[in-house]
Amino acid sequence: MDTQETLLNRRSIRAYLKDPVAPETIKKIMTAAIWAPSGSNTQPWRFYVATGAKRDQLVEAMVEASGPEAPTVDAFDELVGRLEKEANEASDGISWGPMNEETMTFARFGSIRFYQAPVAIVLAAPKQMSGSAQQSLGAAMENLLLAAHAEGLGTCWLGMPLMYKEKIIEVLNIPEDEVLITSASLGYPDTASPFNRMDRMRLPYDETVHLLS
Repeated sequence: MDTQETLLNRRSIRAYLKDPVAPETIKKIMTAAIWAPSGSNTQPWRFYVATGAKRDQLVEAMVEASGPEAPTVDAFDELVGRLEKEANEASDGISWGPMNEETMTFARFGSIRFYQAPVAIVLAAPKQMSGSAQQSLGAAMENLLLAAHAEGLGTCWLGMPLMYKEKIIEVLNIPEDEVLITSASLGYPDTASPFNRMDRMRLPYDETVHLLS
């Protein structure tokens, strides 16, 4: 895939097929992530990639920690089906704003379920980091997202799971000298889902880019 095409066409994916992602494909994507630039080549990233039973254990732990308001698996699937049906019937599809109670429930519990993706990725870093580490970590995650898209996979960069840091640390056995940074879902996009056809927008070029000479 052309680099510019990859950059402009990648989007957040919130509905996935159940197809597993092959280990060699995961390795290819994660290799791209760890070849991101970093300040003084410190390479502060520590990626934890959960699949199969470990991914399910992580999701179950976070859902349980979220309290009694968490929908069951069946209830969440029913919510997704209802929102997709409404979006397919509506002329303007799905929009993220303003959000009602159902779309907020989908966003919150979809996030901590990694939107049903078969792969859950958590990014951590040493607690003792250089001042440039945050930029380096962002670059690594961006490499991951773009590499996944180039391989025909989808991702969603997620902050919500970090509300349950203790569960993530416990399930993934993350060392005490590391701090959680962010997370992402990874899998094959369900192209039929309206969740993956939401309109995207960017501010006008001249409003955000100032060319000086």
